[in-house]
Amino acid sequence: MQQPTILVIHGVTMSGRSMLRLLGPVADALRAAGFALVAPDGGARMSTEQVAGLVSWARTAYAKREQDADAAFCEGVFWEGAEHFDWFDARTGANGEKTFAGLEASLASVRAATEGHRVVGILGFSQGCAMAALASGLAVHGQLPFGDTLRFGVYIGGFKPAFDHPAVEAWPVGGVAAMLIAGTDDAIFPDPAGIEALAREFSEPELHIVEGLQHTVPRSPEWVSRIARFAARHGA
Repeated sequence: MQQPTILVIHGVTMSGRSMLRLLGPVADALRAAGFALVAPDGGARMSTEQVAGLVSWARTAYAKREQDADAAFCEGVFWEGAEHFDWFDARTGANGEKTFAGLEASLASVRAATEGHRVVGILGFSQGCAMAALASGLAVHGQLPFGDTLRFGVYIGGFKPAFDHPAVEAWPVGGVAAMLIAGTDDAIFPDPAGIEALAREFSEPELHIVEGLQHTVPRSPEWVSRIARFAARHGA
């Protein structure tokens, strides 16, 4: 039988490679539990100007929490060099309708990366949390090829994506065990309502609001173990 695989979805400005680095001990623990990890890049490559705009916005958001964006939302933590990708490339029209212009290319990236793999789980962080949930729903609804094998998802520090175009069927996400994690000190998504809305799309979600966790993947020994045990329990 093929090795069970977890699809890893990075945050905005990141790449698949930098996401695996950010996972650190979580990635090590998942591999030790017998999983392969595949981490594609988002379908929209970001310009220098787009990244600079997000960094400027992040400095304000982090400062509101008395945190230093230059030490957290930066190269070597989130991204590496000029490798910056976005899953959605969200655009809002004059009538207020939102288009995810990068979604089709991103789904193509997911399909290519997972071809030949037995995908049993998905893990996503930040914008990647939203993309991971969307991919989970699309798979369950027959619009991605691993709907028959997908068993669980770990969704960290994100939100429920909402958009008008392209039209897709993704909700609710039935049959997928869901662990959702958010931090009380998350400067990017300080309101837990976003991840709470996402949790409601799953039938039996585990929603964890972690005291003191900032906008990152939890890497304490406790949480590394909990994530790995969750994956092993549902993905074996």
